[in-house]
Amino acid sequence: MSLNLDGDLFDLANSLAGLMGAPITIEDRDTIVLAYSGGQQDVDEARIGTILGRQVPVHYRDAIAATGVFEKLRTSDEVIVLDLPEEHMVARAVIAVRNDDRLTGSIWAAIPGGPSPAQEEILRAAAPVVAARLGAERDRADRGRRERIDLVSTLISGGEAAGAIAVDRDMTGPFVVVTVRGSSEELAHRAAGPLNLHLSAVAPTALSAPLPRGLYGVLPASAPRILDDFLNRFGGGAELAVGIGTPVVQAADLAESRQVADHVADALHKRGRLGVIATLEDVFADVLVDRLEGFLHQHTDASPLARLVQHDRQHKDAGLVDAVRAFLDSGEISAAAELLLVHPNTVRNRLRRAREQCGVDLSDPGTRLALMIELRVARR
Repeated sequence: MSLNLDGDLFDLANSLAGLMGAPITIEDRDTIVLAYSGGQQDVDEARIGTILGRQVPVHYRDAIAATGVFEKLRTSDEVIVLDLPEEHMVARAVIAVRNDDRLTGSIWAAIPGGPSPAQEEILRAAAPVVAARLGAERDRADRGRRERIDLVSTLISGGEAAGAIAVDRDMTGPFVVVTVRGSSEELAHRAAGPLNLHLSAVAPTALSAPLPRGLYGVLPASAPRILDDFLNRFGGGAELAVGIGTPVVQAADLAESRQVADHVADALHKRGRLGVIATLEDVFADVLVDRLEGFLHQHTDASPLARLVQHDRQHKDAGLVDAVRAFLDSGEISAAAELLLVHPNTVRNRLRRAREQCGVDLSDPGTRLALMIELRVARR
């Protein structure tokens, strides 16, 4: 039996598995699964999780990293044996795949007891073959990635061009735009490949692509359920914040959905709420505060809070800002006094001075609303 050089990476993985007599996984340099051999998927929980999630699960990746395997792959072309019985993993034989001396991926074979010399020789011979195939796949992937970026950019801009793409690709509404922000821009972009794989299985007409401000997608209105499943499977899901735009029936209106998705994702990201999927209804108050923040900074000297702050600066220990904040947070005098550890009459006197000396009357609903918003911005 020889390696099948005519098919895709999956054919190559199956051919190599036949030669080795062992299940094979081909991964990129970030441990994202590119292909795997069919059958024998239940070798152990690590392989099951890797194939289902299209990436080595975080727990196993950390355990593997602790052995130094990933460091060895960067510098060695020899077969490396990984044995982690404490993780209930079948032993693995792994070899680096390089293109022009640059690490591009790795081949993993699950072999109880470790590889024989013959199996090691097969892996060494397979590495350059897989490298060549990865190069060809990467060229095709680059073309596909550029096409997806153009399609997604056009779709989320809305208008007639977006409508034409939806018709051409048999995309039917209602649609939502999805914005994904990560703890780092690199992480959000690294999620692009796994997300496309996930969408190809559960929402074939959906599109996603990495753009300058993050990862964007145009999905059916069932996006929250689809993405919740994705975050649970993707190794970096706990470090992503996902904003869901308002549903629109026509692709021409996707620009409106994109704007909302951006606002929601930004609100989550600014507050460190990662591993979360949210719609505008979920974070309405936060988005409202963020939208008003620029106005408040520009006109802060005219706000009622500015008058209270100025009074406290001029009169040491006046405590008007603290009293107003406690009253607005708690809703009544006694509870505010408990928060401040003072007598209720102290709170009453401070609120009276806020009204008489600063013109800040908390009986006015508009004043209360303005103060609550500005205090929330100030806290953040």
